[in-house]
Amino acid sequence: MRGPWRAALALALHIAFFVAPIALVLGLLAIAAVTFRYDHTSGLKAAAAALVVGAVLAVGLRAVLRSRVRARGVRVDRSEQPQLWRMASSIAATAEAPEPDEIRITSEPVVAVREDTALLGLRTRTRYLELGLPLLAALNVGELRAAMAREIGRLTGRNKLTVLAHRACASVERTAAGLTGGPTKWLFAGYARAFMAVAATTAQDLELAADAVAVREAGTRTAVLALRKSVAVRIGWQEYADDYLSMATSIGHAPDVLLGFRNFMAHPTRKPRLAERAKQTIAEEPDGRTRHRIDAMKRIKTGDREPDERPAFAVLRSPRKSVPELEDRLMVDNLGPRLPWPELAQRAGAAHVAEQAAQLSAAVEQSGLPIEPSIAGVLAAIHRGHGRDLINPVLNPGLSPDLIDQAAEDTLVDLLGCAVVDALVCARRAHHELDWGGPPPVRLVGGQPLDADRLVRPAVVDPRLIPGLHRALVNLGVPLNHARRPAAEPEPELAGIVSPVQCAGTSYDLLVTDRGLVLLPSSASTTKRLLAGTLARFREAELEQLGELAATPIGELRERTSAQWVDSRDVASARLDQDRTGWSLALELYLDEYAVSELDDGLVRGDVDGAAELVLRSSADGVEHGDPYRGLGELMGARMNVEEPLATIE
Repeated sequence: MRGPWRAALALALHIAFFVAPIALVLGLLAIAAVTFRYDHTSGLKAAAAALVVGAVLAVGLRAVLRSRVRARGVRVDRSEQPQLWRMASSIAATAEAPEPDEIRITSEPVVAVREDTALLGLRTRTRYLELGLPLLAALNVGELRAAMAREIGRLTGRNKLTVLAHRACASVERTAAGLTGGPTKWLFAGYARAFMAVAATTAQDLELAADAVAVREAGTRTAVLALRKSVAVRIGWQEYADDYLSMATSIGHAPDVLLGFRNFMAHPTRKPRLAERAKQTIAEEPDGRTRHRIDAMKRIKTGDREPDERPAFAVLRSPRKSVPELEDRLMVDNLGPRLPWPELAQRAGAAHVAEQAAQLSAAVEQSGLPIEPSIAGVLAAIHRGHGRDLINPVLNPGLSPDLIDQAAEDTLVDLLGCAVVDALVCARRAHHELDWGGPPPVRLVGGQPLDADRLVRPAVVDPRLIPGLHRALVNLGVPLNHARRPAAEPEPELAGIVSPVQCAGTSYDLLVTDRGLVLLPSSASTTKRLLAGTLARFREAELEQLGELAATPIGELRERTSAQWVDSRDVASARLDQDRTGWSLALELYLDEYAVSELDDGLVRGDVDGAAELVLRSSADGVEHGDPYRGLGELMGARMNVEEPLATIE
């Protein structure tokens, strides 16, 4: 069953969700009134039961109905961006859809209409039209119009019942995800599954209707191209953020985000590659949803439209002024003055090689080898066959034995190559250049490119070639006495929290970081945990407490009274046993004179020849914050042995 009948059934079920508890309470009150006429005591008891049931239902409904959609991004007023508002109003009028109450610019690579609703979607409070800044950079005006029409078109659909059912479905799904625990979440989650199963086809119906609006507004070719291009923009934005925006945060300066992303997407190397990845992503969709939408749009008969190929940011008033202002309001705080991309890439490249050179000095210091941390000292150590010993302190202790040799080679090549480039940069003999097609290349003062990996790797692989590398570096003008101060021990980064776990009969909060485990005495009593498992308010308080814990620097947490630290470098092996009641994690530790873990003697057992065992056990009423199990797997790596429960094996 599809179309309005499916939507009508979903809405009937939704209205029954509100009517049923009211009818139940009124029925109980009616029974109490009738009973009271014959037996006052029984009538009062029935009335009290009705009031209790009513109070419980009221608390549950209050938790369900307080879900709100919060505004995101930067609001733009009509007077501020009249052309953008005129486009949205024109599309809404043509589609006979309600006009958005607010237009907001966000940093996400999507166009979306989000509705803040009441009564789980039955009434709309505010409609937000959100335009992603990346799309303003990557699309042209015609494609932006198609993307906006596709979202505004969802507000009208082919009939009002489908629109209302879809809005209710979105609200129910959002509410179910927002509830934190207790019987309210358990009961509402069951209702949400039933409702979304009934209303499942409304999203697809609205999507096809919205695509038809996009075709009417922008033409078939532009609408199809905008849909395909939006996939490429999502892929490209992630790469751009990882490879280029990270430069800005690393040196603390703001970049020209929109201009940079436009250059990134238009680069002759990246453009066809992103188009191919978008095509592959669409082809690999399990349900073929985007392909079906494109086929449906191509079947729509409409007159040809002249494509508007102006860049999308042309719809903004004074883009040279308004775009940087929008970027500044969306940008992370505490970034310094704006820098042009070429200078930003040059500074970020220099900062990166300096950081890696400091890491090489730290490895030399921790290795215990009697050498200087300069380039000349490292070359001498490699020539004597000590390259593996030199780099061992910075290798991941969780690496599989089969990968260690290659990892040692790659790490030493990378750190030594960066130290060489850092020496040249400091001597003003080389600099990094901006390249929208890949990582910033290194260029010597004469204009020749320098491939540090190609220069260094042969001698690292075969130490007999070190004298030749030495001569080549001297010819390049590399100061061989160059060295950075050893890098400080990096601050551990939190992956997730499990609260509580049991260790030696005591409850702890387990914090999983990328460098080790922190155990903090748990402040949650058994009574509090029982209440958290039954009442949503207590569960929310517990999750807020874990959120505050996650926001505290790990170094500060390690200084707390009775805090325990298990350093990853001291872990020999780990075994995770799982059963129906939970899991237990047994860590074999080397706690000799070189150990850096900080553990009380009462927590470990079987200390023989520096080897000890630490056992952690999960609690049935435990809660999680972040992704502790993924972090644990990455931390332990090949040292982890997972024992599956018998039921799973069978």
